[in-house]
Amino acid sequence: MSVELATIVDTPKQNEATEPIDFERLIQLVHNIPYIQDCKRNKKRDTSSLSYLITRELSQSDCIKLGIAVEKYLTACIEKFTILDNIRKPNKKGKKEKDILFKDQEQKIIYYVEVKNNLNLDTEKCKSTYEKCVKIKEELDINDYTIKWCLLGARYLHYNDMPCNIKSKYLSIKDNLFGVNQFFELFKINNTLTNDSYKVLLNTIANDCFND
Repeated sequence: MSVELATIVDTPKQNEATEPIDFERLIQLVHNIPYIQDCKRNKKRDTSSLSYLITRELSQSDCIKLGIAVEKYLTACIEKFTILDNIRKPNKKGKKEKDILFKDQEQKIIYYVEVKNNLNLDTEKCKSTYEKCVKIKEELDINDYTIKWCLLGARYLHYNDMPCNIKSKYLSIKDNLFGVNQFFELFKINNTLTNDSYKVLLNTIANDCFND
């Protein structure tokens, strides 16, 4: 047996579990684990997410609530600034949910909008999102009505503002992938937002939502 091996064999590791371990030693061990000490919170926000434009800190739950609030705000804009009829019905089990659904009775037009706060989804979720839109559009395509629809990326003002990696995920519906200003144009809401004004608008919504 080599000297080195003999040393290993002849010097057994002390079994500290045979004696009571003071709680303070358990705590001290936390401070000695490199992974724990090097682990930091990722405070960076996804630049593709609507929450990236919000100045206050938001939890994951807050982000979800903000998305619902923005959807309700956009719906209210249509109700306030157009003469269209809101025909969205309460959700039913087994039925695909429609975010925004309006009708122009006189012009025989149905408007359908699916709102997404973050378009940067994985391949399967992207596919299921735009396939849902297409399916609902087909279901609405009845009688003599024209269907005007879009998948609204609420993070962006225009399709042209979206990064190429996001556009590439939705190539099959690229003509119906809208930013907020295109949404306004679709409903003939006469306002064109800038990056600054849109950020002010979103932060006003967020502050009113979470002012507690």
